[in-house]
Amino acid sequence: MGNIVLVWAWWTGMSGVAGILQELWFTNIICIDSTQSQLTDNLQKKWFKVIIGHGIYQPKIDDAIIYSEAAVNSPEVTWARALISQEQKMMLIMNYFEFLGEVSKYFTTIWITGTNGKSSTTALAIYGAKDIPTFWLGILWAMVPDFNNQSYLINPNHKEEIKTIFIKIFTGKTPTAIDHKKLLFIVEACEYKRHFLHLDLDYAAITNIEYDHADYYKTFDDYKHAFKEMLTKLKQKCFVLQWFLESNPEFKLSQNIQEIPERQEHFDYIFWPHTSKNAALTLALLRTQDSSISTQKIQQFKGLRRRLEYLGTTQNWAKLFSDYGHMASSIVIGYQSLKQKFPDKKITAIFQPHQINRIFTGRDDFVQSFKGFDKVIIYDIYAAREDIAHFDFSKRGQNINSVEELWHNFANACWGTYSKERAEIKQQIEQADNNHIIAIFSAGDIDYEIRTHLSIKPSTI
Repeated sequence: MGNIVLVWAWWTGMSGVAGILQELWFTNIICIDSTQSQLTDNLQKKWFKVIIGHGIYQPKIDDAIIYSEAAVNSPEVTWARALISQEQKMMLIMNYFEFLGEVSKYFTTIWITGTNGKSSTTALAIYGAKDIPTFWLGILWAMVPDFNNQSYLINPNHKEEIKTIFIKIFTGKTPTAIDHKKLLFIVEACEYKRHFLHLDLDYAAITNIEYDHADYYKTFDDYKHAFKEMLTKLKQKCFVLQWFLESNPEFKLSQNIQEIPERQEHFDYIFWPHTSKNAALTLALLRTQDSSISTQKIQQFKGLRRRLEYLGTTQNWAKLFSDYGHMASSIVIGYQSLKQKFPDKKITAIFQPHQINRIFTGRDDFVQSFKGFDKVIIYDIYAAREDIAHFDFSKRGQNINSVEELWHNFANACWGTYSKERAEIKQQIEQADNNHIIAIFSAGDIDYEIRTHLSIKPSTI
């Protein structure tokens, strides 16, 4: 075969695939992205071939292309599809979840999904499963300190078997027989464009459901229906917390849903509440594989990067946190957790919106979510999967005609200010003193900018 080409490599899911392939002794990997990031920097440090800029590498007919949905229209994917037509030959080209769907056919697959909390719950499940003899692989969308700051974990005892399966997927051939469904695969699954329907599912957990991805799902009912479709594919059980069916009565007819009593688990290193609650889902999933799994097994879990991650202090001793939150409910959880931990501190929110559609759909919820903060700064949008230049504001029923006008209006409604200048954001952070907590909520690139260009002093919480 030719090269394995990973498009949109700065994303934690795709960089996780790169790491897995490298650990399985594949050397023909090319990682492509439009911009440099901490993850592309990390890939280069590990001797991956990294190309910054689309349109530089032209795929060959014997390459395997795996791409993020955010890069579905990239030159590499477009050229690969044209090459198939031109050469009249088959070529392996799949998005991330189509690839994981192929992987899942060979294993007992546990997946965790939901609008919020799925990354933390997936990481916790992988952490708890790592000593189960049948565990082989877990992958999620965040870097995990307990996994050597990777977004995946491999059982080293099963690498030969795992590589056999990957060779089968890439080439259609297998050097040795494959024992189907023998080993355990744990994966964070996304509902966007019904991607989780690609997976061959055995067990599942849903953390919660809130209306999201309004660029694809036009109604909340359609959004919920995607989860109901998933349940029709599930072979075994789906676990939810005890309030789930009361809030979502349309799921009561699903035969394979099982409610788990909600309880708070104690963690030595985590102080935000949703992970404590979702630990019950984790234990229920793990006990389907090993009934002896105990609460003590998961209590040492240290959490995730960019999930209310403490970065350290500024030069003026303000404490600085980074969170991936891009939903209003995530911002509320972040504020409540920080206020409970630091009741006497003033808290500043720096929010980088992720997609215009999400802001229009959840505008009132976002406005409410910022009410408790002492200061709010809205930074320029991170617009993955959206064409900002051609966004049609006329269909939104509001007197807004441009992106900049939208953000000024949104910032005013949130009792905050709007800035698209990174230097200004950096200055705001540097001026805060030891009476302040600064929380950066962003699924985008400002996190990398802060880590790279701001002087941060390591310290304990």
